[in-house]
Amino acid sequence: MATNPPTPQSVSPVYISGPMFSAADQSQQLLIAQTLEGAGMSSYLPQRDGIEVGPTMAHIGEPDNGVSAELLFEVILFIRQIVCAMDNYQLISRCNSLVFNMDGRVPDEGSVAEIAAGWASGQAIVIYKTTPITMLGGTDNPMVSGLALTWQTVDDVTLLPQAILYTAQLIATMGGTRFTAGTQCAAVIGLGNVVWDNMSTIMGIIKSIDPKNPMKTVNAFLGLKAQWIDLLKAAYPLQALPVTATGAIDLTHA
Repeated sequence: MATNPPTPQSVSPVYISGPMFSAADQSQQLLIAQTLEGAGMSSYLPQRDGIEVGPTMAHIGEPDNGVSAELLFEVILFIRQIVCAMDNYQLISRCNSLVFNMDGRVPDEGSVAEIAAGWASGQAIVIYKTTPITMLGGTDNPMVSGLALTWQTVDDVTLLPQAILYTAQLIATMGGTRFTAGTQCAAVIGLGNVVWDNMSTIMGIIKSIDPKNPMKTVNAFLGLKAQWIDLLKAAYPLQALPVTATGAIDLTHA
């Protein structure tokens, strides 16, 4: 079966998965994005295009800031849920390929979940790795390595665009259809789509955080939660179940 060769546009956006905790992490992730964009591809870079959970939580969760523990738990859970939903929307619905930056002592656990979701949805996946660190005598965990169709890694950032196009061509020749989401997954993707469409509002809330008035930020996020409560309940039934202060389901009152 003849297929049209993939193009930078057809493999875009490219989801860039990897650690983003240190300045070095973020610099390397940005370099990957810039390399792909220089080759005519668009990308989704979570540190640039998504919601950074850590800094946001830190600003509204400082000790003695006047926010009750109950409200703090509610708003932080909401932020974490919409981050999860939007990233899954990007991974499963919006993006068409994925680069997994595997550098580091061990693969970042969040990124491993991301690459697995991308693989299940039929994306072209390329693993970028420059470190000699391995898990099993010179090889990596097969459950990670096997998510790349070629079972190989790329160690030169300039070769990533070519590797994506090559992998996309291999997938196209295999035929078949892309992933069909299950019930909860579809609900999460639907919520993530709404979050993505409202990113300007969310970033406005984050950029206007006032450490002296954290309740303003809390109320703004809880206002969004109220607007999206039906979507939240469909995606995460936890919304309708009693929970403990740690977020565990309280089965004694369920």
